Amino acid sequence: MNIFVAGGSGAIGRVLVPLLVDAGHSVTVLTRSAAKAEALRAMGSQAMVGDVFDSPALDALVAAARPDIVVHQLTAFATPGADPLAETIRIRTEGTRNLVQAAQRAGASRLVTQSISFICSPAGSAVTDEDSPLYLQGPGAVGQLAQAVAELERRTLESGLEAVVLRYGWFYGAGTSYDPAGAIPAAIRKGRMPLVGAGDSTYSFISLRDAAAATLQALTQGAPGIYNIVDDEPAPLREWLPFTARLLEAPQPGPMDPETVKQKLGDMAFYVLNHQSGASNARARRGLGWQPQTPSWRTGFAQLYGGA
Repeated sequence: MNIFVAGGSGAIGRVLVPLLVDAGHSVTVLTRSAAKAEALRAMGSQAMVGDVFDSPALDALVAAARPDIVVHQLTAFATPGADPLAETIRIRTEGTRNLVQAAQRAGASRLVTQSISFICSPAGSAVTDEDSPLYLQGPGAVGQLAQAVAELERRTLESGLEAVVLRYGWFYGAGTSYDPAGAIPAAIRKGRMPLVGAGDSTYSFISLRDAAAATLQALTQGAPGIYNIVDDEPAPLREWLPFTARLLEAPQPGPMDPETVKQKLGDMAFYVLNHQSGASNARARRGLGWQPQTPSWRTGFAQLYGGA
């Protein structure tokens, strides 16, 4: 099939694009960077330099690719000289609108869109599922992000195409914040990643390879709808943070009061470190015929940081 990937040079894209090529698909990738385009061509794809915010040019690029399926993997967390959250919100709203319109005009039949599993309303010790409400009433940046995710998902599901939304968990692997040289291990090594409150905030992780494999599966499997792409073991902060510190031979994390986190680090950190809930992957297992090859973050982190 002809696959158009918007955002193929990010952390997941660098794993996904070779999988698509190896599966025999004709893959066209949109990137904003000429340098990244060369790397994408080396993977066997056709790479086009363009801007998702330039709607007429985007229409032309997508039409030229004649896609059967459009895959939306755009984020902007690595945008230099800009507020990464604001840029990612713009991608998920204006960028999604433009890409959906381009897919419709190009005659694509299916649309697969990246979303996130960790912006649902806090559920305490329970895990969330695809029917759990997004945290639209969250404070400050949390609510803004949830609203952008809601718009992304709505535009995808109302596109008139066979629309699949993949709510990924927290990525780990090369090029992510959890890369051994990334921001999270650096903070843990410096003792700057606190254990907040009772450490009940629960993460659902997913390795890049498992996320890419699920995306490949979603090209042809699964009814339209939303699927959580997470591993089998939701991870409370009190478990994964000390475990990771030991792997990194770093100091054990010190405690921090939730209100102190809110005052010093802001609403987003307060939510992530104190309130978020893990997610269930049961629907993806049933509907996509997918299961993670690394079912526990414990195994994945041990492999990732074993030589750290």
